Amino acid sequence: MFGLALGTATGFTMPPLAGAAPSTLRAAGTYVTFTQKWQKIISDGSNTINLSSPNVANLPGGPAVTVGDLAGNVYAFDLASGNAVWTFQAGAPVESSPSVAPTTPGSAADSIFVGTGDAQNPNAGGYQSITPQGTSQWFTQETDPVYNASKHFGVQGSMAIGNLQGETDVTAGSLGQNQNALNATNGAILNGFPWFQADSNFSTPAIADLYGNGQTQIIEGGASTAAANVYGQAYANGGHIRVLSSNGAAGQPQPNDGLDCVYNTNEEVDSSPAVGEFFGSTLKVGIVVGTGSTFNQSDTQKLIALDNHCNLAWEAPLNGYTGSSPALADVLGNGQLQVIEGTDNGSSGSVYALDGASGHTIWQTTVGRVVGSVVTADFGNGYQDVVAPTTDGVVLLDGKSGTVVETVLRTMAMGFQNSPLITHDPNGTIGLTVAGYQGQSSVVTHFEVAGSNGGLVNETGAWPQFHHDAQLTGDAGTAQNIQVPCHPPTGIPQGYYLSASDGGIFNFGNLPFCGSTGAITLNRPVVGMAATRDAGGYWEVASDGGIFAFGDAQFYGSTGAIHLNQPMVGMAAMPDGGGYWLVASDGGIFSFGSARFHGSTGGIHLNKPIVGMASTPDGGGYWLVASDGGIFAFGDAPFYGSTGGTHLNQAIVGMASNPGGGGYWLVASDGGIFSFGPQAAFHGSTGAIHLAQAVVGMQATSSGGGYRFVAGDGGIFDFGDAQFFGSMGGTRLNQPVVAMAGF
Repeated sequence: MFGLALGTATGFTMPPLAGAAPSTLRAAGTYVTFTQKWQKIISDGSNTINLSSPNVANLPGGPAVTVGDLAGNVYAFDLASGNAVWTFQAGAPVESSPSVAPTTPGSAADSIFVGTGDAQNPNAGGYQSITPQGTSQWFTQETDPVYNASKHFGVQGSMAIGNLQGETDVTAGSLGQNQNALNATNGAILNGFPWFQADSNFSTPAIADLYGNGQTQIIEGGASTAAANVYGQAYANGGHIRVLSSNGAAGQPQPNDGLDCVYNTNEEVDSSPAVGEFFGSTLKVGIVVGTGSTFNQSDTQKLIALDNHCNLAWEAPLNGYTGSSPALADVLGNGQLQVIEGTDNGSSGSVYALDGASGHTIWQTTVGRVVGSVVTADFGNGYQDVVAPTTDGVVLLDGKSGTVVETVLRTMAMGFQNSPLITHDPNGTIGLTVAGYQGQSSVVTHFEVAGSNGGLVNETGAWPQFHHDAQLTGDAGTAQNIQVPCHPPTGIPQGYYLSASDGGIFNFGNLPFCGSTGAITLNRPVVGMAATRDAGGYWEVASDGGIFAFGDAQFYGSTGAIHLNQPMVGMAAMPDGGGYWLVASDGGIFSFGSARFHGSTGGIHLNKPIVGMASTPDGGGYWLVASDGGIFAFGDAPFYGSTGGTHLNQAIVGMASNPGGGGYWLVASDGGIFSFGPQAAFHGSTGAIHLAQAVVGMQATSSGGGYRFVAGDGGIFDFGDAQFFGSMGGTRLNQPVVAMAGF
C-alpha cells in the first residue's frame, strides 16, 4: 500500500582508500597508545560488514564481539584473543547491529538479537534470536496487515531490548507496514502488536522511561508516504518521531493507535533517537534524532530535539545528511550532556558538538563521510573524546575542542559505515573494536589502551557504542524522580527511613516523607537506599540499577538500561550528596556524579557474593562486604579486618561505617554484630535472640556511638546512642523491608 523507501539507510561500496595508519593516538593533553591485540580478515566478496555495529556479548566462554554482514553471517569473536567462537547463518543480510541480553533463568550468558533483511532484499528475513551457543533460538517474520497478508518484510533496524510488558522484550520496526514487539525468550508477539507503522522503518528504537513512572516507552523514527485515510489517519510524504506505548495498540480501536505523542517531519526519519537529560539546568528528558535523505525537504540535513511530549525544543540545520544517530555525551567535562552528530554530504562529512539546551554549535570538524554513528570514551582526561567512524578511517577528536587528534586504519584502505565499540576489557583496560571493509573483505580489529582504566567506559556521560549500551536502548540515563513536597527537618536530623522492595518508604523521627514508588509497577525490585546529608531527600536503587531520586536527592545516572552481569545489591552516597555508587553481587562498581571509581571485584572470582557497601567519611574510598564477611577495601578505605575466614552462624547481610572514620560494623541475618577498627565499638546484638524476621540492613548513628538494624518485617533494633523512633514490626506490609538509611 505504501511505498518502501528502497535505497535509504543502506550501505554503499567504497573503493580502496589510501593514507597512513598510526598505532598511537594522542588524546588531549597526553599520549594514548592503542595496541592492536588481534585482527580478523573475512573474505566474503561484496557481502562485507556494512551498517552492522559490533557489540559485546557475555557468552559461556567469556565476553565476545558480535557483528553481522551482508552475507547473512553473525560472527562471535572472543574479546580477549579474537578466536572465533561461532558463526551463525541468518539466511538474509544483516545490516542491523546485534543487541544482547540473558534470557535463560539462572544464567548470565547472553542471547543475541538481530534484524535480518535490508532494503535491497526487503522480502527476506525478520526478527532473529541466537542462543549463547550460536544456534537459532527463535525466528519471527513480519507479516503485513490482512489486506496484504501475503507480504513479508525484513528488519533492517536493530532490535532494542527492554522491559515492555513485565519481562525482557525486544522490538524494532520493519521494512513493511507492521512493527512487532516480542518476548525475548521465545519470540512470542506481545499483546497489542503487530503495531501498524504504515511505512518502512530503518530507525532503531530507544527504550526509556520518559515520564518517570516506572513504565517504558518505545521512541523511534519512521517513514511516511502520502495516503488519505488509513485506519482513520491521514499520512503525508515525510516521516515521524513517535513515542509508542509499550502496550502497542492493546485496548485501542485501531492498529495504529497507542501513540503517546508524535512529531511529523517532511523528511523520513532513518536516524535512531537518543534519549536523556541534555537540556541542561532544566533537567527535562529530551529526544534528539536526525532525519534521512529521501524527500530533500526542509527537514533534510537537520538534527531535531523534542521534549518528552514531542514538542519541538530546537532544530539544527547541519551541512550534510543526518541519517547517523546522535550520541549524548559529556565532551566538555562540565557534568552535562552535549549532542554529538556526524554528517555525510556525499563527498565528505563533519562531526558536530551541539549545546544540548539550545542546539547551538560548540564545535564542528570536517572529517570523512560519517555514515555510522559516533561513540565517546574518557581516556583519562576527565571528559569524553569522540571516536568517529568515516569512509576514510576512524577519527579521534578531542572532546572539548573538536581537534582531530589522529586517524587510524587508513593504510589498510578501510572504510566504516557503522559505530566503533568501546569496552571494559577483561584485563581492566579500555578496548576499541572496529569492524569495516577493505575492498571486498571484512576486517574486525581490536585495540587496547595500555595503562587505561576500563572502569571509565560506562561512567556517567559516556556513549561507548552504537545506541549507548549492549541492549541498544539509546537511553543516556533518564531520571525516575517521583516528587512530593518535602523539606529538610528544621533541627538536627534524627531518625531513619525504611525501604520496602516495591519502593515503599516509611519515615521515622523528624525525617520528611519525600515520595516513593510504592504505588507504581517497577521493572525490578528495590534492593538498597541512601539519604542526603541534610535529610531532605533520598535515593532508592533497584536490582537492575534503576535509580529513584526524591526530595533534594539529585539524579546522576543509573544502569537501568544497561545489561548487568549480576544484579545490584546496594548503594552508597557521597557524603556531600554529589554522587553515589552502586554495587552488584559480583562486586562490580558503577559510579555516578562526583563519586569516583576506585576499584571493584567485578573481574575476580569471589568465594561468596557481595551483599553491601559503605563509603569512607571523605568519599575517597569504599568497602564492599561479601556474605561470608569478606571485606574488600578500595581508595582511601583502610582494611580493619573481616570474618572471611570465620565460621558464621548466619550470613552477613550488610555493613555500616563510622561516619567519623576508624572502623566499620558487619551485621548478619540473625542480628549478630562484628565490629572492626578502633572507633567501631561493639554496642550489642540480637545474635542470641530469636527474631520473627531476618535482619536485612543496618546504619550507624551520626556520632558513630551506636547503630541500628532492621528486619524484613520492619522491626527495629537499636544499640549504643541509637534512639528508637518507631518501627513497622507487627504491621502488615505489602512487600518486605529491604534497606534502611538514617542519622
